[in-house]
Amino acid sequence: MLARPEKFKCVECGKAMGTPGFAYYQGLIENGAAYWSDRGVLCSIQCSLAHHQKRSAEGTLPTGPAPDPFEGD
Repeated sequence: MLARPEKFKCVECGKAMGTPGFAYYQGLIENGAAYWSDRGVLCSIQCSLAHHQKRSAEGTLPTGPAPDPFEGD
């Protein structure tokens, strides 16, 4: 039997949502990822900071808050 593809993966390290170490809003997987950007979800504060630093260096920081990727599912 094939494993279903995970819809949400960290845009920095590729860790799939549901794997150990993935941070959830209020600690509950039902609430979705604790961190995200306009490019996708992030698994941890470390990946969030790395993503911000990379975007800052590229000059591609967003100008406003990213929409919640879990609303409308």
